[in-house]
Amino acid sequence: MLRRSMTCLMITLLTVAAVCHADQGASDPFLGDWQGEGVVAQVIPRGGGNYQISFLPEFDVKCKPLAVVVGRAADGVLRFDQDGWSGQAEGQQMACVRPGNGQPESFVLKPVVRQSPSVGAKPPEGAVILFDGSGFDQWEAQRPKGGPTEIAWELCEDFMRVAPIDRETRAGHSLITKRAFQDFRMHFEFRLALMADKTGQARSNGGLVFGDANWYEIQVLDSYGLEGLDNECGGIYKVGAPAVNMCRPPLIWQTYDIEYRAPRYDADGKRTEPGRISVMHNGVPIHQDAELPDSPTAEQRRKTNPDAIPTGRIILHYHKDPVEYRNIWLVER
Repeated sequence: MLRRSMTCLMITLLTVAAVCHADQGASDPFLGDWQGEGVVAQVIPRGGGNYQISFLPEFDVKCKPLAVVVGRAADGVLRFDQDGWSGQAEGQQMACVRPGNGQPESFVLKPVVRQSPSVGAKPPEGAVILFDGSGFDQWEAQRPKGGPTEIAWELCEDFMRVAPIDRETRAGHSLITKRAFQDFRMHFEFRLALMADKTGQARSNGGLVFGDANWYEIQVLDSYGLEGLDNECGGIYKVGAPAVNMCRPPLIWQTYDIEYRAPRYDADGKRTEPGRISVMHNGVPIHQDAELPDSPTAEQRRKTNPDAIPTGRIILHYHKDPVEYRNIWLVER
């Protein structure tokens, strides 16, 4: 498969992708969702054998956790004991004790992998295929002026991976579509790296960006098990938080399914209708017909230099982290 990919790259003008390295590493034995009767848990590695364990009444709801405790793993066993919640995970079972009415209550959790129902969705007839693993022909490198034009991202089987920062130039780059799009339905798949020792915006950060003089970014970030803010996975940066945090654990393929209607303008560059967007993250609506705001600075840019604004081009944002993307297509409206 690598030979076929490299052959495709050799015939793609001005595109030189890095050779794909090995997979990003084996999964953590405790990372992910654990399910029981009336209670579930999300286990998040924090590096150095430390873990955060969030206990919830159920998955995929916006609610306050029943408890958030810290655990530590040693010799293949994850143990925790905090605020009346205690137990250990080993193999395919987590035996737990929690505070009850008068006496502690015991319960058992089992690991579960919950994949998006739209993973692997096939493009319909007439769809624009932005990426299917065969090459970067729909994309170009977005770099500072004067930088090289070659794409340095890795091409791996049926997916692409953000290249690590160049050791010599200390620079990386985003990808931007060669074409502009206005109204569309889009399918987009991504996989987050496991960066257990990182936190916040340094934890497998990427982004899906589109717009005109206003750029809107749907966050791609390892915010598994967190609150779900506008700067976390599924959030529209500085516009709106997701209705619920649907971020899956790292190393699992996730999906965005997007309905986008571009804003409308008159001949003078004044916005006459706002842009609107709906987003499903792993099959669950997180933004429904949300209005995308304009800004005075964007309106001024449209008036002074409208030809310099790349209306409707789509960007995969570079944030240094090795996020992976595949199966990207859209249907124009």
